[in-house]
Amino acid sequence: MDAAEEPVAVVACLLDEPWDRRWNSLEVAGVDLVSIYTRMEGCAYTWVTNSGSLHEQGMATVRFISGEIERVLPELAEHDSVHVWQRLHRMAQLMITHNNAPSEVSS
Repeated sequence: MDAAEEPVAVVACLLDEPWDRRWNSLEVAGVDLVSIYTRMEGCAYTWVTNSGSLHEQGMATVRFISGEIERVLPELAEHDSVHVWQRLHRMAQLMITHNNAPSEVSS
């Protein structure tokens, strides 16, 4: 990965997909993809804002979402905008691989 593909910059670019109202009721294999989308975008936005750092609870959410996406990807039809869920999965994988856990604040 060269400087132009720095993980935080890549995730920031991947965040730039507008929401499509057709996805409002999308559920595949018992997974509410609206919830997955919303939670992943929130975690990714926070991760980018914090220069590639997300606390353990946030990373647990990202790992969970990644697993859910892996479970539903084979079940998606082309009209389900497969590229969107692949994009979210790529964001999750980049965050999992490149997270700089925040240092604990001592009191």
